[in-house]
Amino acid sequence: MVNASVFLRINKDEFDKLINDAAAITDDAADKMAENMKQSILTGAKSGEQYYSSGKRHQSSAPGQAPANNTGVLVRSIKVKKNRNEATISIEKDYAVYLEFGTSKMRPRPFIIPAFLKTKKWFSDKLHRLAYRGTR
Repeated sequence: MVNASVFLRINKDEFDKLINDAAAITDDAADKMAENMKQSILTGAKSGEQYYSSGKRHQSSAPGQAPANNTGVLVRSIKVKKNRNEATISIEKDYAVYLEFGTSKMRPRPFIIPAFLKTKKWFSDKLHRLAYRGTR
């Protein structure tokens, strides 16, 4: 019969620093995702219909592309709120969900899920490096 013992020693100060660093990474990820959403609306090729609105030419997005910016209202409605234990991204315009997932009359113009997927790898890599640092 084999007996084994495991001893775990935790440096409380170092553990607290890891928790604080993880919270900072979470805050940074929320900022990064919100910025990715905004940039996908403000930049990138848009190949939908062209029309005039208030005397100005507007190039709309095609299905599958992020929405095209027209007035800036949607971009300005993307907000990040942070508190001690979480970061929340909100979009204060109800029509964002219709753009993201489409409707019976309009195909999707996704910008939320692509921003999440773009940010996910960055966030995961940062947390993996932090976890590795905590095991040294």
